[in-house]
Amino acid sequence: MEKERGQTHRLFSGGRFINFRPVFLFALSAAVAAFLACHFGYFALLFALFIAVLCAAVLFFRKKKGKRLLGAVLFFVLLALVFCGVAAGFQAVRDDYDGAPSFAGECLVTGTVRESSTIAHGFRLTLDDISVTDTDGFHAAGHKMYLYVFGGNGYDAGTRIRFSAEIESMDFIAYGEVNASAVLDGVKYRASASSSDVDLLGKEFDLFGAVRGRMQSVLFSAMREEQARVAYAMLTGDDSLMDEELLDGYRYGGVAHVFAVSGLNISIIYGLLLIPLKKLRANAAVRVPVVAAVLLFYTGICGFSASPVRSAVMCIVLSFSDAKGMKYDALNSVSFAALAVMLVNPVYFYQVGFRLSVAATGGLIILGGSLTRLFCRIPRMPKKLASAVSVALSAQLATFPVLLDAFGYVSALGLFLNLIFVPLASAVYAVLFVCTIPACVFAFGSGVFLWLPEQLLVLLELPVRAFDWKTLLICGFSFGGCAAVWYLLLFLLSDKVNLKALPRACAAVIFSVILTCGMIFGNVAFGGVSMKMCSRYGTDFLFIRNGKETYAAVTGVPDERYAEQIFMKEGITALDGLFLVGCAQDADGALAVIDGLAKVCRAYVSADGGFVNSFRETPVALCGAPFAVGGMYAEFAGAEGLLLDIGGARVLVAEEGFAADGFYGADLLVAESYSDALYTACTPSLDLYFEKTAGKINTYAAGSLQISLKNGIISCKGRDVDREVRFV
Repeated sequence: MEKERGQTHRLFSGGRFINFRPVFLFALSAAVAAFLACHFGYFALLFALFIAVLCAAVLFFRKKKGKRLLGAVLFFVLLALVFCGVAAGFQAVRDDYDGAPSFAGECLVTGTVRESSTIAHGFRLTLDDISVTDTDGFHAAGHKMYLYVFGGNGYDAGTRIRFSAEIESMDFIAYGEVNASAVLDGVKYRASASSSDVDLLGKEFDLFGAVRGRMQSVLFSAMREEQARVAYAMLTGDDSLMDEELLDGYRYGGVAHVFAVSGLNISIIYGLLLIPLKKLRANAAVRVPVVAAVLLFYTGICGFSASPVRSAVMCIVLSFSDAKGMKYDALNSVSFAALAVMLVNPVYFYQVGFRLSVAATGGLIILGGSLTRLFCRIPRMPKKLASAVSVALSAQLATFPVLLDAFGYVSALGLFLNLIFVPLASAVYAVLFVCTIPACVFAFGSGVFLWLPEQLLVLLELPVRAFDWKTLLICGFSFGGCAAVWYLLLFLLSDKVNLKALPRACAAVIFSVILTCGMIFGNVAFGGVSMKMCSRYGTDFLFIRNGKETYAAVTGVPDERYAEQIFMKEGITALDGLFLVGCAQDADGALAVIDGLAKVCRAYVSADGGFVNSFRETPVALCGAPFAVGGMYAEFAGAEGLLLDIGGARVLVAEEGFAADGFYGADLLVAESYSDALYTACTPSLDLYFEKTAGKINTYAAGSLQISLKNGIISCKGRDVDREVRFV
């Protein structure tokens, strides 16, 4: 009877508008709690009052209808506990991380190597069990450390080492974002040392490190180096050994996810485990523990990162449900997995890998069925092809905002390449996983065991090496808060919402209009001159947009990878002008990097620095006097300073070492770091800095800063920053 009443409803069909899934709501509550805790600290707990008000309203209506109240009360109590637990847990993690001691000067450090990754000219070691001796005595650090070692032949997990170095403390917030990778790894400190200054003190047993080391040595001894690098990345998720050019090809093609051990890998292992267990007719008491043990051990080999942990939890839930004869609900399963991970450490919410993993899986569950039925309506389209296209497309749609905001680009042909690549990669991974086990156990026959995987890995590279996927990227804008509207729209269009055609179409139009307006407002500058400060670990840019023209001022020599990411996020493929602020050597290095990222119509450099142009394709103007460009007036103040007159405002861009003597006044100061002499000489209405500067607005704390000059007012916006000042 209830179903019949639902079918005659004007807005939706079925008994309910949406099905009630408490686990999904618990996971959503945890995500909201982590978000609010990051922005409001312990004050986020006050938002639990909203849950109390909602609970009171629901209980009131249920009582009026004569329904039972106990279930609703229990649900809201658990919802409030999850919300408060995650919010308080997030802030507790932050307090512990920020409250860790700092060490000044040269320190003697002793620690144990837990992980080792290859970097340019050396290795990055993750050290645990750290003890530090400084001028104040001996200390147990309590957190891990990244040690960048230059030179040497590598370090095995479990090796105890000692070295002397200056120790830098890392921050919970870096460049406006939660430093999730370091926080989740428990890494608070970093240092650098030469391999000749590192003493080996012995070695202790590390189970997961020993397995990874054995796997690496077997792969590299039995395969050609290039295929061994790819194989190791696919099995462990560690792509640090891979050739950067090849890895970039996978990234630009939108298929680099095969090197982040995720649901694809774990589900293959789960399927492979079920084959012998079912053949042996193992009962549930054996099957579930075996599946759980193997999957959790494998996640340990992969460093217990969020994606394999989430996938392993889902597979364990599936195995348990199957053993008990319970109906498996995929959305509840992924919600439970996400909730479990966030309860362990709420900071996982800010890890890009976790977001991508949950988004991709959620997209498959919510959109997969609807898209498959839609594609099946196409005449003569095979059902398997329709299913494959829907799987790839639903994952692409769900991860689109996360990829764009995190990396600045999305592959335009990622859907096409994934249709070919994912089935191929799945088959290759399954064969590689099965063959690696006996190869590690019987190393003398590893060449035989790994011959077939090696040939398949060569085949796997072909679609990536065939084209330059970098030319087919979507970039130049970001979603920000509009991502929530995007996901609401996708959910509305799925079969999880029981709306009829007309109200569904009306609601979709409304959400689409809201999304479009929000994206335009968030990505398009209206009127006046707009500037944007972007920075990433010493790669510092000030972009200036005046109408259709785009200029950039750069200080020092940018890192090519960080610079590329910034240019992609900003959608910059050409610059009408480039101001090189710094000595001749820095200017030459900066132009070499930027010339490979964008077409530079003309570069401007101070005539005082002794710059010699070695870039014949890029015209370089040596400027010793004021000059007009793009509706601005510009003048170099020595080699380390650039003074711009923009809309009547004097803007000084100053590199480290700028000589403030004899300089007078600036309305806006953009500098590397704070200096009393520079600030006194400029007396700016607003001063902004690239490096971390206490009490000042800086990109390290606030992320990219959006600056506008209009009607005699300088406005600046960024993370927790909204400042307006008037200049004369």
